[in-house]
Amino acid sequence: MTTPASTAMASAHALAAGLIKNGLMAVVVSPGSRNAPLIQAFVSLGTQVVVALDERSAAHHALGMALALKQPVAACCTSGTAALNHGPALAEAQHVGLPLISLTADRPAGAHLTWQSQTLAQNGMHALQVSGSYTWDAPSDATGQALLSNMAHALNKGPIHINCPFDAPLYAGHHQGGPSNEPERDADSRPAFRSLTPPRLEPPTWFGDRLKKAAISGERVLLLGGTQPAALSAEALLIWSRFAVIAGDTTSGLFAPDVPAISACDRWLSAWQKADKPWRDMAPDVVVTFGAPLVSRRLRDALAQLDFEHLHLGPSEEAPQAFARPPGAVVCDVNAAIEAGALASELSPSSRRSPQLEDWSQTWWTQEAAVRNRHDTAIGAAPWSDLRAHHCLHEALPGGWELHLGNSTPVRYAQLFESKEKLHPWSNRGVAGIDGCSSTAVGSALAGSPTTLITGELGFLYDANAFHIQPLPSTLRIAVIHNGGGGIFRWLDGPAQTGLLESHFEWNHSIALRPLCEMHGLIYQRVTGEAELREALKDWWAPSNTPKVLEVSTPGPESAVAYARYMETVCM
Repeated sequence: MTTPASTAMASAHALAAGLIKNGLMAVVVSPGSRNAPLIQAFVSLGTQVVVALDERSAAHHALGMALALKQPVAACCTSGTAALNHGPALAEAQHVGLPLISLTADRPAGAHLTWQSQTLAQNGMHALQVSGSYTWDAPSDATGQALLSNMAHALNKGPIHINCPFDAPLYAGHHQGGPSNEPERDADSRPAFRSLTPPRLEPPTWFGDRLKKAAISGERVLLLGGTQPAALSAEALLIWSRFAVIAGDTTSGLFAPDVPAISACDRWLSAWQKADKPWRDMAPDVVVTFGAPLVSRRLRDALAQLDFEHLHLGPSEEAPQAFARPPGAVVCDVNAAIEAGALASELSPSSRRSPQLEDWSQTWWTQEAAVRNRHDTAIGAAPWSDLRAHHCLHEALPGGWELHLGNSTPVRYAQLFESKEKLHPWSNRGVAGIDGCSSTAVGSALAGSPTTLITGELGFLYDANAFHIQPLPSTLRIAVIHNGGGGIFRWLDGPAQTGLLESHFEWNHSIALRPLCEMHGLIYQRVTGEAELREALKDWWAPSNTPKVLEVSTPGPESAVAYARYMETVCM
């Protein structure tokens, strides 16, 4: 005979069931005592539960899963400093608009300031990095429904934090999960509260009208994208190309087959400026942006010198002032806005570009063709270096895989190469940290998306706890560019001038990657030159029972010189 479920268990079950019923796809739990009611509830309800030891990594795992699934995923942890560790992933999710849920267990209010272990002020602790902060304290049915409705609304914009005070007892028998051990998944059921699956946000009508006006009058429109989760409609982008120049990061989702789009903006602009061309003559009339901050700082700073109308697509009215002028916020799903813009253009009486618009667009593309030719020449002449290693990797990438790019140099090198068909690039560019790049890639693979990560060895070592997880997905490939640590600082003028480059900015180390990989059961291989790398890549993506790590050793100082020569040659 079992005893009645505790208040903690009943509260946890009600929350878990409400989240699952309304779209929660999976939860990444970090073992703890205070969050035991939530762990038991999710297991009893049959949702996908992944166990990750490190809370910071766990939240990034959930971020990667939400990215791949395009649905809410939760990270669940115990009280105290564990809850603080969800912060980096929440900040990243907030900047790119991903539906990440942080579930933090807490002691009851009366336990605070009483010397209770693992206790700190958790309500609202992530308020600056989330779209909504909530306390789930065994609410009544009506209050719980209202809370879930509010959560759903906030998830339309980004991540949320739910703090859950639980009092003992925290554990129950296997069958004491609450009123039901099965979530309600009946397709015909009609919940009393809004679905946690964010509905498609259509753009306001004035946005389509504005683009229609631009198409009719021949205004120069630039569609510029940073990193963003969803692939964009190729059909809509083709229509945009009739009245706009399309450019952006390789992770923007802009690059589809047969869609004319400029990806290597940084090298293009460098060449344009070195040629001493009148950059102001290239000014667009309207710039439409979306996604995370641009990788190319040079492009952002150059556009800030020009005069144009700036419209930003995204889920929030807080649009970034990226170009030294207030933007107009277009609150919507990016794909919905792209499709609305295409429709507005199709409805325009003018089906052809004006001569002025044609000339403006052709100037961009003439320069792009010249730079691309010099790129091919420079890559062919480059010695073994980071540049050659990235070239070989990007050349060999298979279609149909998710491509994750570590921050610092890997994502910057990626901007030099064309995006491939059926390849889905991503980088944590919201706040551009190296702290969760491996964990996010692991999460993507956990969600069922075969994933390749290209990262540096410092990022790999920094996020080594990414692999303290059960189960570890076999469809994960990690290429680690090992250049001696901190190669990004050789790209900058400042560190070398201080005299502290090698002692305080680069992190020269002797940590071997093989033992780390073997400890986690990762298949490990090391290459030290281009011939070895090309040979290793021939079957690297073939199916395996465990993930694979390929360490690519490159010379650090020589890599910095090779990159500088590339930029001098291409951007002459």
